Amino acid sequence: MVITCIVKGCDNKEKVYSAVMFHRIPTHHIQRRAWLAALNKNPKTPLMTLKKWHVCSEHFTPEDYTCTGTRLKDEATPTIFKSLTQQSGSSPNAAELYDVQQDLPEQEENFFVGVPHSTPQKHRAEEPTATFKVPLSVQLTSPLRSSKPAVALAPTWTMQSETHHIEATVMDMSATSVFDVSMTSEPAVDTADTSFVPNSSPSTTTTGSSSSISGQARGWKERKWIVNESKLLELFQKCTTCGAAMCDLNQTVTQFGSRININWQCSNGHMGQWESCPNIRGMAENNLFAAAATLFTGSTYTDIADWAGLFNLQLPLESTFYNIQASYLLPVIEKSYTQQENIIKARLICQSEDGEGVQLSGDGRSDSPGHSSKYNTYSFMDDSTNQIVGFEMMQVSQASSSVAMEPLAFRKGLEKILDEGIDVKVVTTDRHPSIRKIMREEYPHIIHQFDPWHVAKGFKKKMVAASNRKEYNDLAPWVRSVSNHMWWSCCTSKGDAKELLRRWMSLQHHITGVHRWEENGMEYRCFHQDLSAEEQRTKRWLKGNSPAFKALQAMIMDTRLIKDLQQMTLFKHTGQLEVFHNALLKYCPKRLHFQYPSMKARTMLAIMDHNENHSTKREQATTAAGGY
Repeated sequence: MVITCIVKGCDNKEKVYSAVMFHRIPTHHIQRRAWLAALNKNPKTPLMTLKKWHVCSEHFTPEDYTCTGTRLKDEATPTIFKSLTQQSGSSPNAAELYDVQQDLPEQEENFFVGVPHSTPQKHRAEEPTATFKVPLSVQLTSPLRSSKPAVALAPTWTMQSETHHIEATVMDMSATSVFDVSMTSEPAVDTADTSFVPNSSPSTTTTGSSSSISGQARGWKERKWIVNESKLLELFQKCTTCGAAMCDLNQTVTQFGSRININWQCSNGHMGQWESCPNIRGMAENNLFAAAATLFTGSTYTDIADWAGLFNLQLPLESTFYNIQASYLLPVIEKSYTQQENIIKARLICQSEDGEGVQLSGDGRSDSPGHSSKYNTYSFMDDSTNQIVGFEMMQVSQASSSVAMEPLAFRKGLEKILDEGIDVKVVTTDRHPSIRKIMREEYPHIIHQFDPWHVAKGFKKKMVAASNRKEYNDLAPWVRSVSNHMWWSCCTSKGDAKELLRRWMSLQHHITGVHRWEENGMEYRCFHQDLSAEEQRTKRWLKGNSPAFKALQAMIMDTRLIKDLQQMTLFKHTGQLEVFHNALLKYCPKRLHFQYPSMKARTMLAIMDHNENHSTKREQATTAAGGY
C-alpha cells in the first residue's frame, strides 16, 4: 500500500530516494488530540483508522525535529498548511470540518443586564478553525453617552493544537464609555452608604494548615491545587499594569506537561507572561514533582495517567516521565539508599569490633511466580533490629536458570557484608540445598540455622498428602497438632540439640495415648497436664500397629529431618523478611515487568521504607480493654 499524506491539498506520496518523510498519528491521547485538532479531523476517529494515516514532513517546521533531523519532538504538531491551501486554489469545504462544539457541554451565557447577546464573530482565517463561545462577564461602571446600544461580542476560542487563542471584542461602543471586566459578580459598593457591607464569597479553608502568601513554603512542600482552565482565565480580564480592561487582547495558552503558560497583551500595549510553576534547569517544576511522586509511592505512569485521564488532568508525556526518572530520580534514590545503608553497616561494624557477633536472616524473592522469573532479589536482615542490611539482585542472564539465581545472589550478598568488616555469627535461611552446600563448604565458621516455619510447613504437606490415602485417613486429625509440636520443640529446647530431638521423638508415644514411658533406664512423661478419663476416651489415638502410625513414625524418624532439626536449635525464623517481601509488592508488583535500573531503584525504595518503620521502637498497640 502506498503511503500518502492525509492533509487536504497535499499530494505527497512515499517515493524511493525522496527527502519527504512521513509520520504516523501519535498514540498518546494528548498528542493525538493535538494533531487531530490541527488537522481538523474528528477526535473520535477509531484507532484502527488512525494507524493508516500519515502526515508528511512538509507540514512541520525544522524546530519540530530533534537533533537527528528525522525524529519529531514530543510536543511537535503539524502547523504548515497555508501554502498548500493557496496552491489548491480553494478553501476547505465547511462540511468536511469537524466542529468541536458538539463535543463540549453547552455553557450558560452569563451577561449582565443591558448587554444583549450576540452571535460569535466570524473568522477570516485562511485555515478553518473550530470555535465555541465562552461566557464573558461585563459590568458597566459609567452610563453610556451614546444612543447606540452597547453590544459585547462573546469571545471566540480558536483551537490550534495545544495552544488556544482567546479574542474578546466590544463593538459599537462610545469612546467615552468605560467598561470594567471583573472576575467577581459582587455589586458595586456605594461609598456613601457606610452601613453596606458586601457579601463575601464562600470559601473553603483548612484549619491549622493555612499559610500566608508571603510566608508560604516553596517547591515540594508548597500546597498545590486542581484548577479548571476556564476559572484560571478569569484572572486575566484586567491589565495588572494600567488597569485597563483586556477586551481587545490576545491570550495565548500553552501547555508544557503539567505546566500552563499564558501570554497576554492589553489594549494599551502592555504585555506579560504567567506560568503556573517555576522552571528548574529549564524543566517545569511540577513535571519533576509529578514524576517523583509517582515513583516514590510505588505507582506507575499507567496508573497515574488512567486516573488523571478520567477528568482530563494534564500530566507530562510518558516519554518525559521516563526521561526524568532516568536522569534525576534513579540517581537520587541510589544516593539516599547508600547513605542509609552506610549508617546501618557502621553500627554493625562497631558491634563486631566490640566482640558482639551479628545474626542475620536471609531469603530470596522472585519477580514472578513459577520457574520463569527474570530477577531474584536476596535480602539480608539484622535479627536484632529487623532492618535490611543489604540486598543483591540477580538477573537470569547471569545464571544458568531461574532456580540458580537465588544461591548466586546469596553468595554475592554475603561476601559484600563480610568484606565490610561485619562479623557474622549466625545466618538463618530456608532449606535451599545449594545455599546449604555454600554454607557448609565456604563458610563453616558461620552457624547456619533453618527457619522452623519452612520445615514445619514441609512436614505438614507430607502429612496431608498421606492422610488423603484410604489406609492413612486416621492421620487427618493429627496434622495440625504434629506441626505445632515441631514448633514447640524448637522453641523450648533452649539451644540444646539433644533436648530438641528428645522432645520431637516423644511425639510417637503421645499419639498412641501413652504419656509416661521409660527410655534408657529413665522415666519420661509428656509436658502437658494430665488428661481426664473423658478426654482420654474421646481422643482419636492411633494404634501402635496401624498403617497410619507406622507411616507417621517413618516421617518422624526420617534421617534428613533429624539432621535438619539440629540446625533449628536457636529457634531463628525469617518471619520479618516475609513481612518485608509483602511490602515490596507495593513497589515491585509481580504482575508488572520493570527494567533492571527501575527494578533496583524500586527495591531500594522498599528497603528505605521498611527500615524507616523499624528505626524507632514503637509500643505495641492495645485495645480499649488493654489487650493486644
